[in-house]
Amino acid sequence: MDGMVIRDGLVSERHLGSGVCAQPLLSWLSCAFMALGLMFGGSATAQTQKRASDLTLNDIFSSPNAAAAQAVSFSAGPNNIRFVLDRSQPRVVLLRFDGDPEVWALTSQWGPRGDEFLRNDIGEVIIRITTLGGVTIYGPLGTNGGLASSEGKAKTLSAPARSEGTLQATLEKALRWFDKFSSRSIRVEASGALPPALVYEALERAAQGMSRAPRGYFGRPERRVKLIRVQRSFDRPSVRWQSGILTIGVVPGSGYAGRPSSAAVLLALTKGN
Repeated sequence: MDGMVIRDGLVSERHLGSGVCAQPLLSWLSCAFMALGLMFGGSATAQTQKRASDLTLNDIFSSPNAAAAQAVSFSAGPNNIRFVLDRSQPRVVLLRFDGDPEVWALTSQWGPRGDEFLRNDIGEVIIRITTLGGVTIYGPLGTNGGLASSEGKAKTLSAPARSEGTLQATLEKALRWFDKFSSRSIRVEASGALPPALVYEALERAAQGMSRAPRGYFGRPERRVKLIRVQRSFDRPSVRWQSGILTIGVVPGSGYAGRPSSAAVLLALTKGN
């Protein structure tokens, strides 16, 4: 199109390449803008496709519903503590440390600078994620925390496994967890037509919470656990300790978020003592 001449709003035909007809200037400009639009539109589409298949760490954590692997494995601290974060659930972020059977259901809270704080069910900050995607893990690393590095995609943390036994068999199996906490037998019961898997999960977290109490803590008469009761809760999970009875409220259908954590059990048992 070298030496193109524009006269009276027309592009001279003799200056265009073969197969192109002379058109009004406005039509020519319109075609030019359409071509640019297609070019940039195609680029945007390609970029979108690239992001869907190769999201950065920041992309994964800033978009809980991103069309990508939503479970990521990390390692942190001098002892190379490994854990998995899973955003496949709609309202909570799941966390599990390697070697620990407990899956934590964390809730998200945004700070004034755009950082995301993931808290457990007693309000403790377990993970902080910066706007740039940096991850700091607290919990087992203490109040100062430690920077975590991504080790790539991981398998999502599935819901509590279905119990193959009856509810009664589940209760009998759980009894042995509590023998070490008292010289007398601790009774265990469940009510409300609860799924055995959820009862098992709640009792396992109760035993884990009790095991984290100071050594000999349950030796005093006023601290002795006589009965652990699992019952249905209709709004959110709960745990209450009163007069030797530990009552655990669970919400069927909510997965790991449907029962209190071991930290909540420990807090209920030791609060005010």
